[in-house]
Amino acid sequence: MKLLITFIFLSNAFLGQTWTQLADLPATERDDGVAVHINNKAYFGTGLLAGFTLGRDFYAYDLSANTWSAIASMPTGSERQYATVFTHLNSFYVLSGAGYSNAVFTDLQRYDVATDSWTALTGKPGNGLIGASCLEYGNKIIIVGGKFQSGVVSDEVWEYTISSNTWVQKNNFPFGGRWRASASVLNGVGYLMFGKDNNQSFRKEMYSYNYTTDTWTKVMDFPQPKGRAYSALKASTTQLVLFAGYDTLNTYYNDVWYYNPFLVAWSAGPNLPAAGRKGGMSCIAGDKFYYSCGINVSDVRLKETWMIDVPVEIKENYDNNIFVVYPNPINDKIYFNFSRQGNYTIELMDVSSKLILKQTLSNSNRMDVSVLEKGIYFLIIFDGIEQVGVKKIIKE
Repeated sequence: MKLLITFIFLSNAFLGQTWTQLADLPATERDDGVAVHINNKAYFGTGLLAGFTLGRDFYAYDLSANTWSAIASMPTGSERQYATVFTHLNSFYVLSGAGYSNAVFTDLQRYDVATDSWTALTGKPGNGLIGASCLEYGNKIIIVGGKFQSGVVSDEVWEYTISSNTWVQKNNFPFGGRWRASASVLNGVGYLMFGKDNNQSFRKEMYSYNYTTDTWTKVMDFPQPKGRAYSALKASTTQLVLFAGYDTLNTYYNDVWYYNPFLVAWSAGPNLPAAGRKGGMSCIAGDKFYYSCGINVSDVRLKETWMIDVPVEIKENYDNNIFVVYPNPINDKIYFNFSRQGNYTIELMDVSSKLILKQTLSNSNRMDVSVLEKGIYFLIIFDGIEQVGVKKIIKE
C-alpha cells in the first residue's frame, strides 16, 4: 500500500513534463556510442554507424544555442562501439569497447576540452570489456561487468583512480555477470539495474552500491513485467532517470521513469513522442536529460536528439496542518506534534533508502536518534496504512 500511494503521488507530480526534439546529430546515424556533459556542452561519439562501420568521431552540442560542432576524433585505429565513458573536471575518458575483427580494447583515452586533444592513459588490466557499466565518485571510478572477447559476461568490479592513473580490482558483483546494464550515482549511492546475464536473460533487479564498504544490496525489482537491456540511466539532482531499452520479447521502449530514492518508488513520466529505441547516447545536465541516436525495432539507426526537463525537486509530501517535526537539524531526539488523533508510525531511512529505525508513536511523541551518524535522513510518516508525509532531516 505504501508504494501504491507513493506512486500515485509522484505520477501526478510529473504530468507537466514534456519532450523537446533538438537538432539532429550532424553525422551518420548510429547506436552504441557514448555521451557526457561538461560545462555547457554535451559530447557524443563513437558507436556502430549505419552501413556497419565503427566510429571514432565526436561532436559537441551547445546546450544553450542548440548547435553542433565537430571536435577532435579519437586516434586512428580507435574506432569502436560498446565503450564506457566517464568525466572528471574538464576532461572525459573513453574505456574499452569493441573494435573491428572481434577485437576488444583494454585502452583508456582522455579527451581534454581545453586543448581539443586525446591522451592515452593506463589501460584496464586483464580482459578488455564491451558494454560495461560505470559509477562515478569524483576521482574514483567504478567499472562493473561487461562482456569479455570470449563472450563470457563479467561479474568483475574495477576501480580506476584518476589522479594516480591506477587500477585496483574490487569485490566481484555478487549477483552474477551483467552487460549492457544501466548504472548511475545519486547522493553518493551507486545504482545498477537491468542488463543481460550469462544465460542471455534480461534482468529486472536494481542494486545499490556502497563505495565505502565495497558492498552491494538489492533494492527492488523494476515494477514492470520484463527486464531490459540497453537502457539509459542517469542521475538528476534529486532522482534517477530511466529511458528506453528493449526486452526478451524484442519490445523497444520509448518510456521514461523516475526513481525517488527517499520513497523507494518508481513513477512513469511522459513517453517519447517517437518510436521506441535502444542503445542511444545519453547524458544529463543538471535537470535536463539528453538522448541522441540509437536503433529502433526495424534495425534503423537514428540521429534524432531529444531532451526532457526532469522535475527539479520531489517535494516533501505532507500537509503542514497534520504534523510538525522539530528540531531540524537534530541531535539526539526528534519530536512530533500532530493536529489530529491517529495511529502514527515513523520510518527513518538513510539516503540509500535503507530502513534505519521504525517506531509506532503510541505513548510518546518523540523518537530517539542518538545512535545515528551525522548526515541526511528521511522520515516517512504513516497514519495506519496511509502515508501522510515525508520529511528530510539532518543529524548534526
